[in-house]
Amino acid sequence: PVVHPQQNATPSIFTAAPLPDFSKFGPIERKPLSRIQRISGPALHRAWITIPHVTNFDEADVTDLEAFRVALNSEPNGVKLTMLAFLMKMSAVMLRKFPELNASLDGDALILKRYIHIGFAVDTPGGLVVPVVRDCDRKGVRQIARDMAALSARARDGKLRADDMQGGTF
Repeated sequence: PVVHPQQNATPSIFTAAPLPDFSKFGPIERKPLSRIQRISGPALHRAWITIPHVTNFDEADVTDLEAFRVALNSEPNGVKLTMLAFLMKMSAVMLRKFPELNASLDGDALILKRYIHIGFAVDTPGGLVVPVVRDCDRKGVRQIARDMAALSARARDGKLRADDMQGGTF
């Protein structure tokens, strides 16, 4: 097995396949990765090979929720509520109800996290980043939306700190 140098790295039975000479097929350009891409690439790859993948399709009628969200946004409160803020709050409620989904497997033990920190994707000029809103189960939808707006702005300005992107449980 190949072990990567990251802390707590999970051994992998897979080795990187050699890339073909793409220039044989047509013109190419080699472009260096941004700092964010260099850092996030190995983490995303590690997640891909170590985290169980689940796909579930359900239909939900969110007509009333959307009307409620639009009505709240028409009030002058200074924070824009997005559907994502509601989804994060609903996810936090369900993670509290089903703590085994807010856990990590460590050998033959399950580490149940008693905190619910939810990451969300932000597209930045330097690449995709995933800041984390902490304690979503203890916050209302408006506070989650405020935290998301602040983290998104810092992400786009390139001012996220490392701890802004760490500790996510979902």
